[in-house]
Amino acid sequence: MSSSNLYDVAVIGSGIVGLSVALNIKNQNNKIIIIEKENNISKHQSGRNSGVIHSGIYYKPNSLKSELCIRGRELLIKYAKDKSIDFNLSGKIIVDNDRAKLQELKNRAKDLGLEGVSFISGEELHQKEPNLLFNEGLFVPQAGVIDYLAVCESLKKDFLEKGGEFIFNEEIVSIDNKDNIKILKSKNLALKAKYIINCAGLYSDKIARLDKLNPSIRIIPFRGEYYTIRSNQKNLINSMVYPLADPKLPFLGIHITKTIDGNIEAGPNAVFAFAKEGYTWTTFNLFEFFGSVSFIGFWRLVRNYFKTGLGEMYRSLRKKKFLNEINRFVEDVQIDNLVPKISGVRAQAVDRKGNLIDDFYFLEGDNSLHVLNAPSPAATASLAIGEYISEKIILNL
Repeated sequence: MSSSNLYDVAVIGSGIVGLSVALNIKNQNNKIIIIEKENNISKHQSGRNSGVIHSGIYYKPNSLKSELCIRGRELLIKYAKDKSIDFNLSGKIIVDNDRAKLQELKNRAKDLGLEGVSFISGEELHQKEPNLLFNEGLFVPQAGVIDYLAVCESLKKDFLEKGGEFIFNEEIVSIDNKDNIKILKSKNLALKAKYIINCAGLYSDKIARLDKLNPSIRIIPFRGEYYTIRSNQKNLINSMVYPLADPKLPFLGIHITKTIDGNIEAGPNAVFAFAKEGYTWTTFNLFEFFGSVSFIGFWRLVRNYFKTGLGEMYRSLRKKKFLNEINRFVEDVQIDNLVPKISGVRAQAVDRKGNLIDDFYFLEGDNSLHVLNAPSPAATASLAIGEYISEKIILNL
């Protein structure tokens, strides 16, 4: 790749958000390249999630998260239909022993314009989920499952067909500005772009600093661990069963999902990872670990959620504790039925006060836009995020 090549836009990161952003801008006939440090697309968050199509019911009305999730779900379903990608809108059931809290969530669904959200109980509930131990739940018809890797591969194909370019196996190590042009360098190449969009996920704060910005947040990696449930009962779970999420946390808690390929999975928990790509307890990166623990917001986060964090760690280390969470929903699962599935690491933005950033968060620089917080439901919202960012920057190109 010659250093003389000039692109209208360089997108850093080829997860589902980066692919969507690039494709949306490429639709405007611009010259665009995606730069990826791995050897292929979607090696991290986009390729290691639960495959859930989120309804948006948990998110605050009028927040970016709720608006982009709901819009993104509509775009995702249309895209899946157009591209013949399998998906299943089976809905989900949210359960809790406090009916008043479920009623609050139902009221929020109305504010969000989610139709058909209703309480189901007794025979109606157990027709949907015969093995569920709860007698009442809130049914949300807008939720479902899909293979996000299939979506990513389709987005990649569309992007290439429109003349988009990829560079793989190159990690950006410096970003400079010269005459209103960005100069991006890796160990093996240099290229120029009029505009850059940072969709680097776990490394998005690092890329922002390379772009001479000083974001007030830090990306703290949290590992989410899943189990596949082996069961002779094909209808152990028919759709998805969720606990009522803690509104103070951006994590939804352990839930049970029947995936698009018919497997039954449970998870995830949320455990601090010792590396950006810390998919196991033994994965340790000293530089990245120090980057997390040297941030004042990390220790304030620990102080604010110390008990919760200990509980998540204990559940990670004790399979029996994980099983107890599953047995809250269904009882016919034994410890031998739990088979570890590949884990994922969530890129969670934390501010200096120790707050977990709950909404999507974008930071603009000189001829650049940085996606600094796009956790779940980013996959569901990805096509809307691409639409949103392309509309923000297209006038600058």
